[in-house]
Amino acid sequence: MKKLIYIFLAFGVLLSGCNDFLEIDPIARETEESFFETPENAIYAVNACYDIIGMTEGPGPDGQWLSHNYEFFFGDFLSDDAEKGSKEADFQELQEMIEWRVTSGSGVLESLWIKCYDGIYRTNSVLKQLANSTLDESLKTRLEGEAYFIRGYFYFYLVKVYGGVPLFTEPLTPAEFGTLQRASYHETFEQAIADFKAAIDRLPEKSGYDSSEKGRATKGAARTYLARTLMYQIGMDSESTASWDDVYEQTSAVIASNEYQLVSNYATIFEMEGENNSESIFELQMLEGTTGNAPQKTGTNFNQFQGNRKDWGWGFNNPSENLFASFETDDPRLSCTVYGASFNDGIVHGVKQEYDFTEQMSPYLNRKAALEPAFRPSISKSSAFNVRKSRYAEVLLMHAEAAYHKGDEGTAKQMLEMIRDRARSSSFAKGYTEGSTDYTPTGFSNNLPEVSTSGQDLLNDIWHERRVELAMEAHRFWDLVRTGRYLDALDTKKSTFKTSDGTAFRYENTDLRGNCLEKSIDGPNGNKVPLMPIPLREVEDWGLVQNSGY
Repeated sequence: MKKLIYIFLAFGVLLSGCNDFLEIDPIARETEESFFETPENAIYAVNACYDIIGMTEGPGPDGQWLSHNYEFFFGDFLSDDAEKGSKEADFQELQEMIEWRVTSGSGVLESLWIKCYDGIYRTNSVLKQLANSTLDESLKTRLEGEAYFIRGYFYFYLVKVYGGVPLFTEPLTPAEFGTLQRASYHETFEQAIADFKAAIDRLPEKSGYDSSEKGRATKGAARTYLARTLMYQIGMDSESTASWDDVYEQTSAVIASNEYQLVSNYATIFEMEGENNSESIFELQMLEGTTGNAPQKTGTNFNQFQGNRKDWGWGFNNPSENLFASFETDDPRLSCTVYGASFNDGIVHGVKQEYDFTEQMSPYLNRKAALEPAFRPSISKSSAFNVRKSRYAEVLLMHAEAAYHKGDEGTAKQMLEMIRDRARSSSFAKGYTEGSTDYTPTGFSNNLPEVSTSGQDLLNDIWHERRVELAMEAHRFWDLVRTGRYLDALDTKKSTFKTSDGTAFRYENTDLRGNCLEKSIDGPNGNKVPLMPIPLREVEDWGLVQNSGY
């Protein structure tokens, strides 16, 4: 499934074109229903559902141009791990999101909404047609599982960004347009959870797929996303009845499956040779294409969007100095997370690069998105770099946090030790040494001591390990929100984040905390959960109630 096949599920469009031959009996014409009687067609239709997850910019289902969208717009930008990057005036809409002053007219937020509902429409169409298909039952069950997983992914994305949204579990009819109101925050979480559970019941394990089917949703991926959803719900949904026992159950099942293991060298994970490794749980498969825009695009702008503007990139998503300082001394993972003029003499992929601080908003760039020159597309903006969505290290860290809350500090420490032991023995990032594209040994010994804390200090250590292990992987913002630490992180940004030239505090005249509180709902234990605005066109067309503060 390296090449994701872009197929709109409005099969009438695909099967039209016979208007000049109305006098002839169309005996060979496929209908939407008969389309799903062929295994290849059914698989293509499911592939089209995956395609929306990886879509960046380009024309949407109605031809409207859709803006770039990446999970790091929220998970990294909104947190203390990153700055928007690029030139100060570039893509100001993203800066408005960071400062919690974005409006409901945001093109980024409207594009995300459209993409999510396009994906939901596709999965609903697949599920409807598969229900009556005469396909082999094992294939039909698996394809249903993939569709449920993808629909759960989109509802989970929507609830994190917008809160409660309209819920569709089958294709929308014309009579329903503009009539369905928003579900509650809790109901939207529950829909994502139900979809992931339905996927678990239907999907095979990773080993149940042929090697040519890499990237498809698996039982392990559905359990991982269910655990993540439950963990977020515990800290963000005041009506939630989920417990840490539920999270522990799902992560335990992934661990017990023996389908995954940590790769031996952390530095390999985000290199091309690290694609679909033993640690990969869900990974978007990409193929270099001949165009930069959807729907023809088969690759991604993920790397170029975050690359050095003086080399081959647009300079966005700059790791913060606060994130840099959070790494312990001699942690090799730092070299795999950042690069820049003030780190390792500016060397990346064996080359000492030039940098322009007027085109960055911190001293650093994201090393996890730094694509080797040999793999950069020569004829398009679309690269073949697989986008890593979830990996086994996250499962171990969720398991550690769940074990802690269950009172099992021994298991929590065991999970942390597995993560830290791998980090100790890892190399520097590939090409850390000038003139070399190899993995340079660190020469460190006795670095990263074993965790020996307990109580709140142990929980802090778990949170710290999540931050450095999963840095720049779009987790941090929601980790801060669900644990009630986000407002304090905003205070830290206001008092310490400086302009690119270091002469002023970037947010000195911006009320980050106040802006955020205006846009927040109440979560459990006094947690404040900020939400983005529902796109203006959706509010007007559907009569939806807008989120507070917009």
